Amino acid sequence: MKSDWRCMKNIVNLRSWMVRLNQRFIFLCASVLALNAAADVNRIATVNRIATVAPSLTELVYAAGAGDKLVAVSAFSNHPPQAKQLPIVADFSGINVESLLNRQPDLVLVWTNGTRAADIARLTKLGIRVEAIGVNQLTDVPKALRRIGELAGTTLMAEAAALQFEARLKVLNNRYRDSKKISAFFEISRTPLMTVGGTHFITEVMALCGATNVFANIDQLTFTPSRESLLVKNPRLILHGANLSNEKKLQRDSAIYAGLSAANREDIFAIEADHILRPGPRLLDAADAICKAVDGLR
Repeated sequence: MKSDWRCMKNIVNLRSWMVRLNQRFIFLCASVLALNAAADVNRIATVNRIATVAPSLTELVYAAGAGDKLVAVSAFSNHPPQAKQLPIVADFSGINVESLLNRQPDLVLVWTNGTRAADIARLTKLGIRVEAIGVNQLTDVPKALRRIGELAGTTLMAEAAALQFEARLKVLNNRYRDSKKISAFFEISRTPLMTVGGTHFITEVMALCGATNVFANIDQLTFTPSRESLLVKNPRLILHGANLSNEKKLQRDSAIYAGLSAANREDIFAIEADHILRPGPRLLDAADAICKAVDGLR
């Protein structure tokens, strides 16, 4: 009898253990299915109404093949031309939240380091989906294109644009990698005189062509150099952004550059401002122009 009782007890314990094991297995399967379902939702839940708060973001959206999903943009969004027809909801002073809400976007693209934190916090509090895009170096451009493609459901077009950018970048790298270096200075503004430091993407664009930023050792994005420091650096080439399509060119006072090698030889070159000052696909157009200027000095 005692052995029979033990046998029955073992059978009951075994059944109980199997039930618990089966429950755990069912729970595990359900969890996996839930995670897969969530992943599927994320893959197909693309956005249909996009707003951008910087001209570069507008250009990136169009380049990624999602221009038809734009419902609002920032001031100075002028490329491609159709962007100028869209409502403006942001400018240098910040985001016009009321105007933005009227456009009912399901995604707002902001700059990682450029959009005010207070604006982002307010949008988030209102339940608006915000995605931060950052372009701090040239290789970030194809990354941004691919990310926007994922969000907008235009991955094929975004991938094609990213690959094209990477191919152009590789060609320029190979062409100028071993070329003679030319010291250069980039002017962001004249009054006050402002330039870029070593961490700015413009320094990388210049370096791509063999133009070495004379202030590359400065660990700042932008700063105001003294005329004395500029004279000491004595760059061979001076670059600045300008609207080259504007027929009414402003007369520039170059007195601040008096005494510099570049000024003495009139080696001061204008680069299309929209190309060089906006971290987007057209940075390589700016690089082409800089490379031609540098080639002319070698």
